[in-house]
Amino acid sequence: MKLIIDDNILIILGNFYLKDYNLNDYNEIEKNLFKILKKHTIELNGYYNVFIYQDKNYGLIIDMQKENLEYLDYFNNQIELNIEIIEDSFLYEIDDIFTLDKTALNQFTIYQKNYKFYLEVKEKINTIKLGKVLENSKIIYGKKAKKIKRESKIIKVGDKYEKTNRRSSW
Repeated sequence: MKLIIDDNILIILGNFYLKDYNLNDYNEIEKNLFKILKKHTIELNGYYNVFIYQDKNYGLIIDMQKENLEYLDYFNNQIELNIEIIEDSFLYEIDDIFTLDKTALNQFTIYQKNYKFYLEVKEKINTIKLGKVLENSKIIYGKKAKKIKRESKIIKVGDKYEKTNRRSSW
């Protein structure tokens, strides 16, 4: 689990943490969300739009955006959540795809835009291989991921991958 707090609150949960989650029950989602926030001593009040991006191969990204509503006053511990669950496919932005071995790369669709590479899991991947990708990448999700997929070209890693001049194989 990764927690990022800036203007919004971003919670990243891998499938490992989601064994007991029921994403069809909004009350359970709220209860589990509050458990996570309480565990990290994050106090909330006000109105939040909560976007839950769900990727079947990775897990969830929970993006909580506070609305600054002038006409509603909330007490110190009062909170209201508007929850939206979005089926998504995450991309993993990586500078150099050749930091990964060929067998790992074969489990991804590889997009190239400008000088960046974006990996999308195309089949179930084990936790260790996904961990290696996560170590070397940044997760892209939502509208940004959809835009990258539309504007990028798909590349394939050729059979000459193992040779010293690896980049000439695609």
